[in-house]
Amino acid sequence: MWRSFVLAWQFLTILPAPYIKDPSEAEFRRSALWLPFIGLGLGAILAGLRYALAHVLPIGAATFIALTVYTICTGALHVDGLMDTADAIGSRKPRELALDIMKDSRVGAMGAIAAVLSLAGKWIALTAYPAKCVLPLLLVPLFSRLGMVWAMLLAPAARPNGLGAMFARQVPPIGVGVVSAIVAIGCIWLIPLRVAITLFCAFVLLVFLFTLWMRRRFGGMTGDTYGALAELIEWVLWFVMLALFAWRMPS
Repeated sequence: MWRSFVLAWQFLTILPAPYIKDPSEAEFRRSALWLPFIGLGLGAILAGLRYALAHVLPIGAATFIALTVYTICTGALHVDGLMDTADAIGSRKPRELALDIMKDSRVGAMGAIAAVLSLAGKWIALTAYPAKCVLPLLLVPLFSRLGMVWAMLLAPAARPNGLGAMFARQVPPIGVGVVSAIVAIGCIWLIPLRVAITLFCAFVLLVFLFTLWMRRRFGGMTGDTYGALAELIEWVLWFVMLALFAWRMPS
């Protein structure tokens, strides 16, 4: 389990991690179960840095710096996946040609627009939270990585090789259920039940609709579409939680 955790840390972040010698495919697949908890750790970096900077900077500037560091810590992996997915969808090409566009390292207009809208939207949403409001900053990154794990369980790989094929339909369903139960219990304990239920409903709807869309458009999921899903979940859920918490926030 320790080796799988380190592999997940290496996969989702550029932060230093112990060296894992000769990891097996089974360890790579089990590492997916740790992704939500890695997301929680990244959320802690985002929330902690934003809270500290808010003591010396306006909340907008503090949020911008914290969001920049948060994105850099992931190597902008999910943003890159979002851009590639947007370029493939925006091309309106047949499946195979669109998948080739997704693999292209160059960024097109649709990818650039998607990245700008994603980052700008997240900054706007996060700026609206008071400095002391840290739970949304912790929970949403956790949910975004849990969404990736659910998508691995729900959809096949769009290509027979590549990153997506390593995880698609390969993660243990029991493990996904256990991790999901832990997340659900933690949310119910930390936030009001009404908020937790609404959050879960929005999360489930996003994951199912997105994976269904990717199955129809590309035949399944790829490494890029996993990243695009994570970005979409963060964008939507930060606004959802903002609406749910707005009545409790000081003006």
